[in-house]
Amino acid sequence: MISLKPSWKNRLLALFLFGIALVGIMVFFRFHTKAIGSYRLVIKNFKNQQEVLVNDETNSVLMIEGPLGMTEVHIHQGKVWVSHSPCPDKLCIHMGKIPDNGGFIACLPNRVIIRAILPDE
Repeated sequence: MISLKPSWKNRLLALFLFGIALVGIMVFFRFHTKAIGSYRLVIKNFKNQQEVLVNDETNSVLMIEGPLGMTEVHIHQGKVWVSHSPCPDKLCIHMGKIPDNGGFIACLPNRVIIRAILPDE
């Protein structure tokens, strides 16, 4: 009868190949986001619109007014995310960081929209 149980050598090889693949993916995403450089950030609320230039050295906290209250937007080392919002579901906080998430964050209940204009657009 043929045994389907893999040997310890095969398990070690599979673990090694998995580790190499994981490191490759991490390196790809690290250099992919660094290659963007600077981009414009367009922030719209229910009253007006503002633009901010974002690059690797940009570090600030913006308070954006909405009908429910203030939405707190962090900009740090080229990344942009919502850290606090008065909306009930907090979906805008869970949307991730620009530019990693595709360049868009919206808090619809508080009427705040954040969009990145990346260099290739």
